[in-house]
Amino acid sequence: MTLYTEERSRTPICNGFTTICNGFATTQNGFRRKTVMVSAAMSLKSAAMLALLVVAVVTANAVVDFNNDWDGNLQFECPEDQVIHSVYSIHDSTKEDRRWKFGCSPTPGDAKPKKCEWTENFVNHLDGPVMFLCPANYLIAGVASVHDNAAEDRRMKFKCCRRPGYKTKSCEMTDYLNNWDDPLNYTVPNGKVLAGWMSVHDNSKEDRRHRMVECKYGR
Repeated sequence: MTLYTEERSRTPICNGFTTICNGFATTQNGFRRKTVMVSAAMSLKSAAMLALLVVAVVTANAVVDFNNDWDGNLQFECPEDQVIHSVYSIHDSTKEDRRWKFGCSPTPGDAKPKKCEWTENFVNHLDGPVMFLCPANYLIAGVASVHDNAAEDRRMKFKCCRRPGYKTKSCEMTDYLNNWDDPLNYTVPNGKVLAGWMSVHDNSKEDRRHRMVECKYGR
């Protein structure tokens, strides 16, 4: 099978698949008393603002329950009868790694794919491209990867599932979904499924840009 990755949007690839303080007293003692009161008020306000900031940061981090830690292994599978529907990722330039969060949903027509298999081997070499397509009529339902600290890259595996009688068709490849070091936020369009994954690695950025293969799906 020959794949091609020209940088175009939706590339066909296959068939089927200051506080300012005023009013101080004029006496020296009065001025001092007022200054102490204002300073105390400012300290309380600063503490309150700091507490709110901490809560906001913790809350923001809790919103996304990532499926892997920095430099850690990734092993994600959708629940039975579902396939991957959304992909979210952030990059850390100190860790030189990405954390991933996947979402799942039933297929169009609620086909409930049953027959599943993982790729036996990693689909890419370190620093090499990912050019992966599920077998004909299979959909991506799981992603696994391991991180290499020396290469600052990940090798990937995929789980693909199918439902007898249903087929992938009119497959297209997206444009790149992220820039170097930037977040990736992707949702499979309505009526389509995710059937392939492509990416390229840059050694100076120590990051990957990713593209997805979307297909229509039905009998």
